[in-house]
Amino acid sequence: MRKETTTATMDTTDLLDQLAERGIVALVPQQPPTAHRQAGSPALATRRWYSVREVADMLGYGLSKTKMLVTTGQLRSIKDGKYRRILPEWVDEYINRRVREQATT
Repeated sequence: MRKETTTATMDTTDLLDQLAERGIVALVPQQPPTAHRQAGSPALATRRWYSVREVADMLGYGLSKTKMLVTTGQLRSIKDGKYRRILPEWVDEYINRRVREQATT
């Protein structure tokens, strides 16, 4: 049995070990998420789309500029209820198109 630690600076590992010894928690090793689901395994939620604000942050643009890109069709989006959603590949398409435009000028 592990010696009880009474100091306030007990680290997380010691605390979890003590709780596990008492049967209070069960330590389950974490598995990294996989991109592809294997047959019989539970489905993992992966990021499928972004909000306009998230894309603005990703591109380093302001929210109003990003909304303008969506409104004019320069950045593809879909309507999800009252919100606009943008697929990751559409962000890539926009970036690649901007790079090509800059290369030709």
